Amino acid sequence: MGVGFLCMEGNIDFYKHAGFDLASKFKIHYHDEPRDAEVPYFLAQELIPGWLQKAGITEATYCPPKGYFVADENPEAFEVYEATFPKKEKLRLPGQLGYEG
Repeated sequence: MGVGFLCMEGNIDFYKHAGFDLASKFKIHYHDEPRDAEVPYFLAQELIPGWLQKAGITEATYCPPKGYFVADENPEAFEVYEATFPKKEKLRLPGQLGYEG
């Protein structure tokens, strides 16, 4: 598909096995944090080795797309939207922490 680089928010301890690292190591900054911050939940992976360099990208700032924070920007409308989904019961299944049979 030609995708050379990915950014995402997530847990580095979970995603490092898939090749992700902190985005700050690629000099990709998260929009809402200081430029020199090592943001533990902002991750990146270069899928095509050397892609950033070939694209002439030495530093960048990531900004989430419009609508990403819709629940914060318009909480009343988001609650109406959420109410359209059936309620779910929290289950504790074998193999999960806190499962007591």
